[in-house]
Amino acid sequence: MPIKWEEPFGLTFIESMAAGTPPISFDRGSASEVIEHGKSGYVVKTLKQMIKAVKNIDEIDRAECRKYAEEKFGIQKMVDEYEKVYYKVLKTQK
Repeated sequence: MPIKWEEPFGLTFIESMAAGTPPISFDRGSASEVIEHGKSGYVVKTLKQMIKAVKNIDEIDRAECRKYAEEKFGIQKMVDEYEKVYYKVLKTQK
């Protein structure tokens, strides 16, 4: 995923990890927040690092990659996190 813009969330990263495919992305936008470097994919700064990451992709366990996506971005986790934000906003409105 050689993105060239500041990806605001990176749903494609999550979809890739959920399929057990570790993404490799430039360190732009949310990439470093969504991908855990070396565990669920690689976040790199240069094309040379991206090529090296491709060669090392087998070092990432695909089942662990999927598990990471489920734990961090699964339905229940996302609902819980959204609720926290909503309650926080509602408290400031009183």
